[in-house]
Amino acid sequence: MIKIFATEEEVADAIAREMKEHLSHEHPVFCLASGSTPQKSYLKFAGDAEIHARIQQLKIVSLDEWAGISRESEGSCYQMLNQDLFSLVHLDPRQIEFFDGTAPDLEQECLRIDRFIDRHPITFSLMGVGMNGHIGLNEPGCPMLDHSSVVDLSETTKTVAQKYFRQPTVLDRGITLGLSQVAGSKRVIVAVTGERKAGIVKEIFTNPEAKLPAQELLGYEHIDFFLDSKAAKYIKQR
Repeated sequence: MIKIFATEEEVADAIAREMKEHLSHEHPVFCLASGSTPQKSYLKFAGDAEIHARIQQLKIVSLDEWAGISRESEGSCYQMLNQDLFSLVHLDPRQIEFFDGTAPDLEQECLRIDRFIDRHPITFSLMGVGMNGHIGLNEPGCPMLDHSSVVDLSETTKTVAQKYFRQPTVLDRGITLGLSQVAGSKRVIVAVTGERKAGIVKEIFTNPEAKLPAQELLGYEHIDFFLDSKAAKYIKQR
């Protein structure tokens, strides 16, 4: 389902409410996108005093990470989430199971995270959409995998991701959950905001031949796309 909100602020409010609601799950396990789109949602969630009594029961599982980039590096997916959420709600490191992009064997990292998800099924996922329609680091043309994998990054992703780093950084590969793992979450929100995303939003919802990763999340009752009016400007009449 598509839900269109007037502003990015309203999208963030709605997502923060959903995060709070799903924190009440008996065994909450969140899979969360990093980057600029969800920052306001995380800030609002962290600022809700009522969540802090229950935050110790939360587990976080990684969505993706840049291969070859350490989690302490500015621009890593871990570092962004730590800055935008983990540090704000004082998560214990033992609550966080995250890909290590510098592990000597990335295939074993995939297995480690997959086994964690087998033991701790994801109850809530918040995804963003890349400028090329990617989800996590699942790039256009990728298969619908039910396991984590090491992927080659598209030129679009390599270019856009430079904004997260202070200096030009070589990004060739990433490690990511599969689209089926994301879709298998009990609840999924895909957030897309801002006019810069209007073009890819139009492709997702009006061009089924595009075969974009984000399109693989359409048609599920438990998956909603939350858009602000700027991102949805080409589809408001649909």
